[in-house]
Amino acid sequence: MPKVQVVIGSKSDEGVVKESGMLDILDQLGADRAVSICSAHRNPDELAAFCKASCEDGTLVFIAVAGMATALPGAIAGNTGMSKPVIGVPLDENGIDSCLYMPPGVPVLTAGVGKAGLKNAAIAAGQILAATDHEVARRLRAYLDLNAKPANFNIEL
Repeated sequence: MPKVQVVIGSKSDEGVVKESGMLDILDQLGADRAVSICSAHRNPDELAAFCKASCEDGTLVFIAVAGMATALPGAIAGNTGMSKPVIGVPLDENGIDSCLYMPPGVPVLTAGVGKAGLKNAAIAAGQILAATDHEVARRLRAYLDLNAKPANFNIEL
C-alpha cells in the first residue's frame, strides 16, 4: 500500500491536482503514493472502509484535497482514529475554515490553499516520510536546494 494517500473529494478536482505539480513533487521525493477519489458527503461508508484499509496496509500520511465544504480532511482524520497525519488542502477560500477550525483532538494540518497548498502538502508529506526514510530525506534536501527561493535581506527602500 502507498505510504502517501492523496484523496480528492470530487472527480472535478482531479485537474487542479495534476496541474499543481504536487504529484511530480511526491514522485521526485521517491514517495510511494496513490490518488483516490472519495467524497466525505457522497461516499461516507466507502471513505470509512478506505481509511481503515489504508491504515492497516501501511499508509503513513493522507493528503485530503477538497473544495466547497472541505469536510474530507476532518472525515479522514476521524476515520483513521486520528492515528495518521492528515494534511488538508482547501482548493479555494470556501474551504479554509473547515481545515483550520478543527475540534480539539482532531488534528488536521493545513499547508495552504489551492495549487500552492497542494505543492506545500507534497513537501510536508515528504518531511514526514523523511523522518524515518533516509532516501526520501536525501531527495527532499536536493529538491529544496534546487527549488528554494533565496531571501533578500537588508533591502533598501
